[in-house]
Amino acid sequence: MIRINPLEIILWNFRKNEKDIIRIYDKLAPLMQLGSGADMLNFGLWDKGITQPQQAQERLCDLISEFSEFTLAKNLLDVGCGFCSPALRWKQQFNRLEIFCLNINRTQLNRSIPKEKLHLINSTSIVIPFSDKSFDRIVALESAQHFYPLKSFLAEVKRMLKNDGNFVMAIPVVNNKKGLFSKLGILNITWTSQHYSSDLVETQIKDMGFEISRIEKIGQSVYQPLADYYIENRNSMKEKFSEIYPSFVETLVYKSMIKMKKLSEDGIIDYLVIKSHPIHKD
Repeated sequence: MIRINPLEIILWNFRKNEKDIIRIYDKLAPLMQLGSGADMLNFGLWDKGITQPQQAQERLCDLISEFSEFTLAKNLLDVGCGFCSPALRWKQQFNRLEIFCLNINRTQLNRSIPKEKLHLINSTSIVIPFSDKSFDRIVALESAQHFYPLKSFLAEVKRMLKNDGNFVMAIPVVNNKKGLFSKLGILNITWTSQHYSSDLVETQIKDMGFEISRIEKIGQSVYQPLADYYIENRNSMKEKFSEIYPSFVETLVYKSMIKMKKLSEDGIIDYLVIKSHPIHKD
C-alpha cells in the first residue's frame, strides 16, 4: 500500500521544488500506470477514433516524432523521460536515432528496460551535462510544466541544440492566469505543476532566441476524452487503485477528472505542442 498524507499533496503544490517532483512521481506514477496499463506518463492524444489510454499515449508520442522530424536526425535528447517508454518506442521506429534520456528521478531511470538501447542520464533540467551544439533534436514530452525557472531550461536547450536542430515541447497550460486559483478548484491540489500560461510559454521561447515554426493546441483531444474514459470506467479504476492506494486518492482523481473536463470545455486549460528552432545571428 502506498501511503499518501493529504498534507503532503498540499506541500508539493506549495513548494514545487525538484525534490517534491521526485516524490510526486514516486507516489503517483503507479496510479498512472494502473490507469493506462503501461509505463508512459502522459495524458495521451485521443484523436483518430482512439478509445484506450495506451493507444492515446502512443499517439501523442507519434505526434512528437512527426513534429520533430526524427527521420532527419542522428541524435535526440529526451528531457524528463519518465520510464523511457516514449524513447523506446522512438528507438523501435527510428533504429538509427541515438537517444539520450534525461531524468532527475533515478528510480525511474533504474527501471528503464532495456537500458542497452538508450543512454540514461540522471540530471536536473536546468543544468544539463552536455557540451554546446550536441543534439539534432531535443524534446520535452509533458515534462516542462515542472521545470523552473522555464527560462533556465530553455537556455540549456538553446546551448545544446545544433544550428539546424529543433526543439519540441508538449505541455499542459492555462489560457489566462487571472483568477486562476478559484477557477482551478480541486486541480490546485491535484495538478502538481507550475501552471504556466500559453502566452508565457510562447513568449519565453521567443525571448530565449527561438523561432516558433509550428504550434498546435490540442487540449480538447486530451482532457475531455481522458476524463470521459475515466468516468465511464470508474468502477474498474477504483478496484485497481484500491490495491495500492487509500480510497481518498481515487475520490480525488475522480473529482479532478470532472473538473478537468469542465475547464477544458470552458477554455481555461489547454495543451500545447510547439516546435521551434534556434535563431542564429550572422
